[in-house]
Amino acid sequence: MAKNHRLKEIIQSTFVGLLIVICLIINLSCKKLLDSKPSFDITTPSTPQDLQALLDNSLTMNSRTPGYDEASADDYFLTPENFAILNLRAQDAYLWKPNINEFANDWSKAAEVIYNSNICLEAIEAVDRNGADVSQLNNIKGSALFFRAMSWLKLLWTHAQAYNPYSSNSNMGIILRQGSDFNVPSTRASVEECYRKLISDLNIAAQLLPDNPQHVLRPSKAAAYALLARAYLSMGDYTNALLNASRCLNIKSNLIDYNTIDILTNAPFQSYNPEVIFHSDISAYSYFNISPLYASVDSNLYQSYDPNDLRKSIYFARSGKYQMFKGTYLSRALGSNALFTGIATDEVILIKAECLARANETGEAMTALNTLLKKRWKNTVPYTPLTAADKEEALSIILKERRKELLFRGLRWMDIKRLNLDGANIILKRKLNGEEYTLQPNTEKFALPLPNDIVILSGVAQNPGW
Repeated sequence: MAKNHRLKEIIQSTFVGLLIVICLIINLSCKKLLDSKPSFDITTPSTPQDLQALLDNSLTMNSRTPGYDEASADDYFLTPENFAILNLRAQDAYLWKPNINEFANDWSKAAEVIYNSNICLEAIEAVDRNGADVSQLNNIKGSALFFRAMSWLKLLWTHAQAYNPYSSNSNMGIILRQGSDFNVPSTRASVEECYRKLISDLNIAAQLLPDNPQHVLRPSKAAAYALLARAYLSMGDYTNALLNASRCLNIKSNLIDYNTIDILTNAPFQSYNPEVIFHSDISAYSYFNISPLYASVDSNLYQSYDPNDLRKSIYFARSGKYQMFKGTYLSRALGSNALFTGIATDEVILIKAECLARANETGEAMTALNTLLKKRWKNTVPYTPLTAADKEEALSIILKERRKELLFRGLRWMDIKRLNLDGANIILKRKLNGEEYTLQPNTEKFALPLPNDIVILSGVAQNPGW
């Protein structure tokens, strides 16, 4: 990151609390499974200060977003030269091939966040509330529920089929670890059970968290509503997605005027900028194929931006014959190679616009979209608001703008899955060394495989097709 100030504003822990965090990082980084319980040489954190410090450990809680799904999606391609220098795990993900994908991997990164969250949820119930700071305790519980739900949702998007109301009760979801006891057997819940549990937890979190956080590395009520909107959107429940997107935007709706951004710099955006509701990122890659240093932006996607659309200059930089992505909401993007995967107001506005269009509120949908796009348009050229004659045209325009606005944020894989379920017929293609690889819509392979060691040691079923 550009500055080492991420936690300075928010961590108010004691020396002991900080020591616990350090020990947790060392111990947890060595663990392989979601079921595994780290063996601490110190007392398990139990005081509110200790628990808050554990959640404020941003290197674990905010910078471990899984990238397997993004590596499998279609906003980028690899040149033969860049493909050749990647490891086998990254190559197989690019071509949708099986890979044993054993520890350390994206699953273990998410598992660490889930485990820390479970530790906090268990410990907070044992805290003596007599004379305690209730707002602090509520923030800890709400934050732990949020972090766990966000990790569950990402794993669900990656390792399960898209939500289908006709089959979600029978389709395999993920392992919902709800405690730190490693003796509890691992089982895969259904897709339906997974969504219902994480939605329930986020609704509780929204009631416990403050409207806005002390720092966007911490969850908030706005973030909980936004994550609910994400979850409902991926389920095709557009009524509840709209409700929660609107709730979020009632708290925070800031937009950056891209005319204030330096289009020539290689790092146009600052971390924690005014649009960010909650910050998370990929800074430790399992799949370097999506790093800006390796990934070439899909050429058709790049050409779809109007010359007066500032995103075309701000998001991309020429790299050889192709374009690389530089528009991540992180400071020193090209230096750190990290990608922003958090929640920002632009995404929530696009959710609102899409849901309004699906509800046949065409005028309101286009008004929401134009509110965003006007902030992306060169101010020396008059902006002409986009219009749509009907629901179908509005939805087509909004979905195109969603892809153009939110690329490399870890959202595209689920978008492909949910839209194909509605008949979008998005076929993924890779061309490499004279060969073409395809992934047809709605195939089993859209539920990416669990790591091999998880399947062997826990006994859970592997996804079909792998």
